[in-house]
Amino acid sequence: MNLTQSLLIIALLIGFSAFFSMAEISLAASRRLRLRQMVDDGDPRAERVMKVQELPGEYFTVVQVGQNAVAILGGIVGEGALSPFVAQSLQGWVEPSTAQTVGFLASFTVVTSLFILLADLLPKRLSMADPEVVAVRVHQPMQWCMSIFKPVVWFYSKCADALFRLLGLSTIRDEKITFEDIVAMT
Repeated sequence: MNLTQSLLIIALLIGFSAFFSMAEISLAASRRLRLRQMVDDGDPRAERVMKVQELPGEYFTVVQVGQNAVAILGGIVGEGALSPFVAQSLQGWVEPSTAQTVGFLASFTVVTSLFILLADLLPKRLSMADPEVVAVRVHQPMQWCMSIFKPVVWFYSKCADALFRLLGLSTIRDEKITFEDIVAMT
């Protein structure tokens, strides 16, 4: 695979990772009151988002599997494409072993930085600006991902559920309005 093809694959992986980042933050940050308003205004997708919020375990499992798998693939592709390119560029100036080390470190730094900026920070900040709108837009593609990765999701969901039970933690979101919530709103 040449450098151009590798960079194209890295760009696609960053896009997939950005999608999963947006899906994660938009669901977590979406306010039920705003989603209810969207339903009342005629957007049935908002109601589906609220249902996912009630039991988000499988949704977040898909997000984590997707983000981690994509990041690992990005590292593999990036290291394979950029390390030799940088090492070759430095061969006339430094020892071959130093060129390989610098090539690896440079590719690691570049790919990691691209993923942090373009696949994590930027999409999450965009999603925080209007989480409900993003959540309804990514809902259907996330449902497709949940169907495609159902066996993997099942395995990790069961493992996570077992850990929650072992630690005595609840997996259900508490939507009760407390006295402190009312005071905070005034």
